[in-house]
Amino acid sequence: MEAAPFDKELSKYPRHPTGADVESSKTEVGTNFSRVSISAKHLYVYQVAICNLDAGTLDKVHEPLVRREVFDKAQQGNKGLKGKYVYFDGREYAYTQKSLHKHWASDRDELRVAVDHSASSGTEAGALSCRFEVVLRALRRYDVKEVQRYCDGDSAVPESYMQGFLYAVDDIVRSITRTQFQAVRGGRHLSDYEAIGTAWGFDIWWEYRLTMRAGQGGLLANISARAVPVISAGDVGELARLFFANKLARLAARGQGDGALEQRDWLCFEPVVRGLHVTDAGGAAVALAGLDMASTGAGEPCAVAAGGTRRLLRLAECRLDPSSRQVQAVLAPWQREDFNRTSAVGPAHRQRLLQHGIARAGGSSDLQRGFGITLGAALERVAASVAATPAITLQGGAAAAVGRGGEWEARGVAGAARLRAWAVVAFGGAHVLPLAEVQAFARALAKACSDVGMDVQQAAPRITHASAWNDMARVLRDAAGSEAQVVVCVLPSGAAALYGEIKRVALTVVGVHTQCVVAARVRGHAPRVLASVARKLNTKLGGYTAQVATRLDSSEPTMVLAADVNHTTEAGGMSVAAVVASVDAHARRFAGSVLQHPHRMELIENLDVAVRQALRLFFRGSGGLKPARIVYLRDGVSDSQMQAVKRLELAAIYAACRLVDPAYRPRVTLVLVRKRHHARFYPEGAEENGNCAPGTCVAHRVVSPAIFSFFLAAHRSPFGVTRPPYYLVLHDDCGFDLAAIRSLVFGLSFTYPILTRAVTMPAPLYYAHRLSGKGRLQLSQPFHRLPYFARNRDAQQTAEQRPHLVPVHAALRDSMYFM
Repeated sequence: MEAAPFDKELSKYPRHPTGADVESSKTEVGTNFSRVSISAKHLYVYQVAICNLDAGTLDKVHEPLVRREVFDKAQQGNKGLKGKYVYFDGREYAYTQKSLHKHWASDRDELRVAVDHSASSGTEAGALSCRFEVVLRALRRYDVKEVQRYCDGDSAVPESYMQGFLYAVDDIVRSITRTQFQAVRGGRHLSDYEAIGTAWGFDIWWEYRLTMRAGQGGLLANISARAVPVISAGDVGELARLFFANKLARLAARGQGDGALEQRDWLCFEPVVRGLHVTDAGGAAVALAGLDMASTGAGEPCAVAAGGTRRLLRLAECRLDPSSRQVQAVLAPWQREDFNRTSAVGPAHRQRLLQHGIARAGGSSDLQRGFGITLGAALERVAASVAATPAITLQGGAAAAVGRGGEWEARGVAGAARLRAWAVVAFGGAHVLPLAEVQAFARALAKACSDVGMDVQQAAPRITHASAWNDMARVLRDAAGSEAQVVVCVLPSGAAALYGEIKRVALTVVGVHTQCVVAARVRGHAPRVLASVARKLNTKLGGYTAQVATRLDSSEPTMVLAADVNHTTEAGGMSVAAVVASVDAHARRFAGSVLQHPHRMELIENLDVAVRQALRLFFRGSGGLKPARIVYLRDGVSDSQMQAVKRLELAAIYAACRLVDPAYRPRVTLVLVRKRHHARFYPEGAEENGNCAPGTCVAHRVVSPAIFSFFLAAHRSPFGVTRPPYYLVLHDDCGFDLAAIRSLVFGLSFTYPILTRAVTMPAPLYYAHRLSGKGRLQLSQPFHRLPYFARNRDAQQTAEQRPHLVPVHAALRDSMYFM
């Protein structure tokens, strides 16, 4: 068993494999990338500080409008700046293609310009004339030839150099091109191209965003369009009626009028009002500061005008000017659902939006005049491949017939668990959840478990009712007794605190599996919901849904590791890292560890402890084998953190292997997986909903030129446009080619046990995400004592009062309790 030495140089990344991909069919897809050319030779970056000298040299001016005005005046009055194209972003940086500091007298590459300027009324500087000082400091010069070398695959150009250049060009392109679109109040620039009208007081417009990327052979601009609700209602009173439309309909059905709206309802509406610009009954322009809850007018509060004098206006008097569009800051929950559903336009509609956006953005003359930047008028089309669907085996060795969308018929599970004994606890009392309803649900769930293939030995579980805030440990112990493997908890609502307390006590105190179900699901008896719950129970008790043929089925035992970090808000002051690992050679079963971190820390400390535990479980679950290969899937890492994650976390994995056996050196492959990006692909011959077929892989032109990387769409989205994860291979001792690593991650996307279809990412990453979510519930304090749930979110806690994570109960430690 051979592997790279532990002191191997880890600063370089694997390059794209050169071998031909013969294991997939070839196709071509459209993209939302446009080719970018830069005729300038250099890009200079300057840091800008602007101070109000009349208020003291340390009094920095922060308002963008004032900063732009002062900078423009400084440029006009200084002969070293006058006549040169300098773009100032209004915040911190100025950019130019010609050097400004070549003839500066200062040895520190610094230029100071004094300016007398009368700031605009209403700004932080007031309307008085003030003396300002503009300070420019030379930061960096970027050579466009070096950038092209990087895009051509030259590894001598550092990643940090490219990241700095892309940030600068990003700032330039995004700031300049946004002015090509219609300005709305609040400083945003939107487009009403193919806007979607609604009946709920707003229309759906589009906000375009351009992001610069280094592609193979040259720079690319990635364009995306985000839906934004733009107010169309005539006045604030109409806006309120539409905001409360659902609740008003329910009140009307009970014979109640608008006056039945409560103060808490209006508090939800107040963020919509705050900041709106309206005209009053006399035609005067008014900015609104919020609502006056003590006032009433036709059963509703009055709006409060901003300014020194307290002035109240009836909502119906606050007219909204249709020529000055404004964004609705907050949507009601039902409005948000309708907004999300309506704005999830299909691929064909999305392509038209993006083509319009890139054409408008490319029309900016300032980009070409100032920096020689030209955006391609057409969106790129690139070569792609479609991987074959892996073979899936279900109950009794039957092969699953996988559809074109990556789904298969929900038959029996491949690995069935035995449900010997279980119990049901209904929280809320018999008057909320009658015994007959709970019994009917228990019978339906037992049948669903049997239908998926589980060995159900107790069809009628013991059912008890409990108060939501009884002694939770006693409730769960009494329900479980000495035999129950799982306690099904029926919740009257989706209360986060009650759910968290049930999980906290079950995971850390009692040591019993729990499955929480809200009451609405109990009454519905929906077959799909019951089947999903049954598969969850099967997984928690040791079963698995499907056996998928992947590259793991080889002569070399392979362990799959996956990790994620959850930045929790409930406990405050901590982050939770989760590490899961396969415990058998086929990656069917996983176990995990949770680690407490300082808040917002992304790097995983003590990873070696979690990996050592994982190696022990793999050795036990695979019949005494140690993995010859370890594939490490990592989520949630930015460009700036890649090198640190590679250096520190790989070292931790190697250290864990040494602790097991000083001579044990498995081969390790580290794959970074990203979901938060804006890349989208559109197939040439679109079928059904127009999305790419599962298995579509893009590994050319629009991927990193310096790192082995690719996009892979493992599933077909039922609505909107499929978002494929982006995979970056940061380290590869295993020597995977594209076909091998693609086959591995594509196959793992079919192993998520709750669903009978492929999911977006490899299932182990979902396990890590779920475990980090469950890990944040393993707290040392009851949930109702946490400031977050005690209506005292801003309360300060001492170190002794602050909650911390406690280990999961030994009875659950090696199971998939996090499902």
